[in-house]
Amino acid sequence: MIWVVDDQEVEVLFSTKEEVEVHRWTEQKKVIRIPLSMQKAEAVWTIRNFLRTKRPMDMLFGEEQVVVFDKQWPVKLISSKKTPFIKDGIIYCYTKNRRLSEGEQLRLKEELLQQVVFQHVGHWEEILDLLIPRITFRKLKGKPYIVQREKEGICFNKQLLSLPLQALTFCVFQSVVVYGGIADNLRKRIVEKHFPTAKTLEKTISHFYQNLI
Repeated sequence: MIWVVDDQEVEVLFSTKEEVEVHRWTEQKKVIRIPLSMQKAEAVWTIRNFLRTKRPMDMLFGEEQVVVFDKQWPVKLISSKKTPFIKDGIIYCYTKNRRLSEGEQLRLKEELLQQVVFQHVGHWEEILDLLIPRITFRKLKGKPYIVQREKEGICFNKQLLSLPLQALTFCVFQSVVVYGGIADNLRKRIVEKHFPTAKTLEKTISHFYQNLI
């Protein structure tokens, strides 16, 4: 939905989250997510405040940006050889050049995907008292992941880097549940507690993949 605020077009998306989230904020395009419960007058006031005070991301860090996890991120290049990371809505990564090449951008996205997957697999391993010895990544046709019990592992689709982060973390949870053969009643309790918007997340995932596991 496009709203015109102070003569500027802003694309407004609605979210089940309770906070306002800036999805994209550049000179050319501005996208914001607002809670479904927020009154329009309050939302307009919030957008107007952003227009007056929030500098576009492409002005903050030049033209270096990366689209990953269904979002455009400003990139801060650092000179020390560190693993790339996300902090306060900014991607920090090392490069010996002044700009990221196409190959470096792809490797950056894949590294960030692996970080998120490993982090959340480990989280659910601890909670569900499981051990998944092997986690791999490759392109899969029409599936977000494949459980490979004979190899004691899960293979994740590299294209998961196109999913929003919340949908990605839900997808990782699903894969661990399938691998561990977790009882359905326990799965439902965890979903109700940790993924209250599970139905929306499932729709988001199915938008990318025809065969949702």
